[in-house]
Amino acid sequence: MINLTATEARKSFFELIKQSNQQHQIFEVQHKSGNAILMSAAEYESLQESLYLLSQPSFKEHFTESVQEADRGDVVEFDDVFGEAQ
Repeated sequence: MINLTATEARKSFFELIKQSNQQHQIFEVQHKSGNAILMSAAEYESLQESLYLLSQPSFKEHFTESVQEADRGDVVEFDDVFGEAQ
């Protein structure tokens, strides 16, 4: 995360937006009334999705079980799931 003052952010606002979208940079803008975070909308939506998934009661158990299955090689091939029916 890159820290900068509100004055610095104001001077390069359009460049910050560009960097947040193209390079996935996250900026913390410091101001006397409180700090703010500048990030791309895609990054924000991804964060919200992660928070939602992690808030589901059984997500961690299901995820852990899935990782263990993959580690054992207990997987289904992509074509078997998404390929055309024969």
